[in-house]
Amino acid sequence: MYTFGIPILNRFFFLPSLVWFLIGCNPEVSKENRITNQLLCDNFDSKVFCIEPKEKIGTVLIPRTETKREERSWEDFSNYLYFKVRETPGFLLTFERNFTQEERSSIRKEYVAYIGLNGVRERMEGFELGENTIASFHYLGALLKEEKRHTGEAKKKVNLGKGLSLVLEFEYQLPKDKKGQLVREIDLRWKP
Repeated sequence: MYTFGIPILNRFFFLPSLVWFLIGCNPEVSKENRITNQLLCDNFDSKVFCIEPKEKIGTVLIPRTETKREERSWEDFSNYLYFKVRETPGFLLTFERNFTQEERSSIRKEYVAYIGLNGVRERMEGFELGENTIASFHYLGALLKEEKRHTGEAKKKVNLGKGLSLVLEFEYQLPKDKKGQLVREIDLRWKP
């Protein structure tokens, strides 16, 4: 019996061969999608492009309020950073080609990123997936509050007179157990 000019028995061998042939003819899909750039970034647009790139070492200026409530304790300062200033350190990974549907699905299921400060490690809150980019970010206020609780300083008065140096350690894990790290040093200071 024939269907579309192909014997039924041969059809079962023809279709899988055709699929493999088409995949093999598209080298972009068959090759591993490698990271071409790792960028420290605090803000992203709707297409997951970086709109606020950051250097590995830099200063973050924090505005003061008239009430100066944010100076009463590290807990108040951390809440201020989280809810008002919304300081969100993060990073952007750029890949050499757009993700396939299979890669997108795998990333959504398996990708994870962490941020660390002085031995305190938290899973990063923000995750965005672009055409060929992955962005991760976290609220600095949440991390700083946990770090100050860990050191027993949460209720102590804030003093940024000489600044506060922080070393943020980022880790990420992609599908197939591919891992990477980035580090950012920031100096928190009051805005003049």
